[in-house]
Amino acid sequence: MAIFDRFRKVPVSKEKQMSLIQNNRQVRVAQLTPREHDLYLLLLEGFTLKESAKPLSIKYSTANTHMTGVYKKLGVKSRAELIINYRDVDECK
Repeated sequence: MAIFDRFRKVPVSKEKQMSLIQNNRQVRVAQLTPREHDLYLLLLEGFTLKESAKPLSIKYSTANTHMTGVYKKLGVKSRAELIINYRDVDECK
């Protein structure tokens, strides 16, 4: 019976779970390249991809490439999911 005790899940508080999720998100954001991070910030502010390309002085297709990298690294599939999951992430860069 003692061998199974090692595999029993230890209850984790809701606050601890949220803290772990927040830390995971911060780590993922830290993995973005500087250019991806710039685009990430603009997307979080609600800019469209076309609007985001202008202040970054890049073409739409380049912005689209960076957006693909952002989505993959952050594990999201849409801008809405990006905003919902990452709007409260503290900036670590």
